[in-house]
Amino acid sequence: MRSPWTAACLLVALLTHADPAEAQQYLIGGTAEVASGVSAGGPSGGVMERARTRLRIGADLRVDEFPKDVFALAAVVALEPHASAGLDVRYLRTVTPRLDLSVGAVGFVFPGSLLGPLAAARYRLPVSKKVELMLGPEVDVFVVGTDLPSNSIVWQCLVQVGVHVDL
Repeated sequence: MRSPWTAACLLVALLTHADPAEAQQYLIGGTAEVASGVSAGGPSGGVMERARTRLRIGADLRVDEFPKDVFALAAVVALEPHASAGLDVRYLRTVTPRLDLSVGAVGFVFPGSLLGPLAAARYRLPVSKKVELMLGPEVDVFVVGTDLPSNSIVWQCLVQVGVHVDL
């Protein structure tokens, strides 16, 4: 004969059964953006001119447990008036469901070099469950590099337009 303790233990085990734990998931996204705006500094001093048009293609990574914290890496190519290539590294923070703020660094390494901090904001407009259009300002300040005129900095204010896809 079975004891009442066996039945009680079985009942407690059934009532306190826990679902298996799941590991955190990495969420990956892809971005393509084009940007242009105004630039100043360097040998021309405070004279503003049109900034070089730039293409940015990259990927971002976040963890499902902390979806507001995003880390991004991208290739950047200045298209005209002469071509140059480099990298862009950012930390993005989602402040509202449609607004991201970011800080990071941008650097061009070919054919000459320019490196400096950046700050940006982007407004995201959902097109579908996985695709968003983006629009926002970006400020870059180049403080180091072989293309930098001596004893000066170069800054640019850009408007970036692009698309983001959750992969």
